[in-house]
Amino acid sequence: MSGGHSFSAAEISRGVKSDDGSFVVELVTPKTTLVPQETFSEDVAAEYLAMMGLAPSLLEVVVFSPVVDGRVAVMAINRECFAHLSLTYGDAVTFVSPLILGSAPEEGVLLELLGDVLYVRIYKGGLLFAEALEVRNDEDLLYAVTRINEVYHIYNMRVRAKGDVDRLKKPFKNLFTDLVCE
Repeated sequence: MSGGHSFSAAEISRGVKSDDGSFVVELVTPKTTLVPQETFSEDVAAEYLAMMGLAPSLLEVVVFSPVVDGRVAVMAINRECFAHLSLTYGDAVTFVSPLILGSAPEEGVLLELLGDVLYVRIYKGGLLFAEALEVRNDEDLLYAVTRINEVYHIYNMRVRAKGDVDRLKKPFKNLFTDLVCE
């Protein structure tokens, strides 16, 4: 897990290609946003991040996922890491984000904590909210979820927690009426 900022060439070289020869890279970075398929254009991918206040730095490049459920995940990745992946795997590399992976409930909240990134997805007859948030400590976790609750009232919704659930349990212990940790 690199957060899109650093990488180990040795670890990448040990990566496993799928049967069809492709190589899927799951980026864990708060510099992620979703764009509807209908409005997505490769030419302005960096602008989508910039509009969200997540503009890539000079050391980063912008990549994007395939379309999943009508949305494209746009993400920033370290320029050197991207160059290494491109050199090693060429066009066989596909980038994905936890923000678009997994099954979506008809109604409820998905929380996934990976390193210092909290992925939040809220569903009610469709996707209402999706965000990748940088959370460095318990206070950041609590603040993020409290602010989201002020708008979407998630404390009384069914919440599925994944990833580093041990780290999530302490600050979320008494917040949610229906919290399931996977």
